[in-house]
Amino acid sequence: QQLGDPVLIQQLSVGISPRRRRWKAVLYIFGFAAMCFALAGPRFGTKLKEIKREGVDLMIALDVSNSMMAEDVSPNRLTRAKFEVAKMLEKLKGDRVGLVAFAGDAFLQCPFTLDYSAMRLFLDITDPSLIATQGTDYEYAIKNVIQAFETDANAQSKKQKRTRVLLVISDGENHAGDLSGLKAAAKEAGITIFTAGIGETEGSPIPIYNDKGEKLDQYKTDKNGQTVSSKLEESSLKSLAEGNGYIRLGRSGGTLESFPEVLSRLEKSTFAASRYAAYEEKFMYPLFLALLLLMSEWIIGESARRTR
Repeated sequence: QQLGDPVLIQQLSVGISPRRRRWKAVLYIFGFAAMCFALAGPRFGTKLKEIKREGVDLMIALDVSNSMMAEDVSPNRLTRAKFEVAKMLEKLKGDRVGLVAFAGDAFLQCPFTLDYSAMRLFLDITDPSLIATQGTDYEYAIKNVIQAFETDANAQSKKQKRTRVLLVISDGENHAGDLSGLKAAAKEAGITIFTAGIGETEGSPIPIYNDKGEKLDQYKTDKNGQTVSSKLEESSLKSLAEGNGYIRLGRSGGTLESFPEVLSRLEKSTFAASRYAAYEEKFMYPLFLALLLLMSEWIIGESARRTR
């Protein structure tokens, strides 16, 4: 009455039912309230759920000899290998993983863990300076891997037989000699060996780094002053894997991202199982009520019933 023309207001109100408008408003408000209640996620009534952590035990033996600093793959073999392992860790689901660094000697860099972030930290600091004895000796690597598996088995409260997998990443320059004894020892320990060769077969010089890790404009030479060329030796790696699986990581391609699919086909072990009480979701009931109220509000019109 203050802001509009009374005659116009009267004309606009013809046929509009105040009672219906009130009902529509009530339905809309209660429908909106029921939808907000559904979005809040009401839960009540508990039921027990069990979560099992299943997977395999994967030990990675990473070659950190000086030859892994060759730059026939970018930026160098070792950095590329660490990058491939990090990408592989993103694809693992529930598998325990450990790391052994080896050259002319070997040691356990990271024991078995489900914490992949911790594994990446150990992986990042792995370089040739960790091992004074250079060369590439698979014997020390596999002996340390077997010891790591046995130590872990003794530490477990349950003597459960677990699937054991070893992934050797190297350029294949083997100084251990005959590999048949190593393969027999690994087989006796129940370890399935896979290998990944990194580098190119045509060979590449090995750069020299100072104590600060800075690359010098020099390359390793032999006793005669000739530049040493390191190349990928696939024969030893293929022999070590012996039909289980060999992956080539070179300039032309090759990746470890598909390796978790290979692990998924192996028999899995249960690492841990836990039970917890979970509330049951009940959001569907207020959501159904909200939809019913809003549909009713939409169906009811505002026009008053006209009598004859």
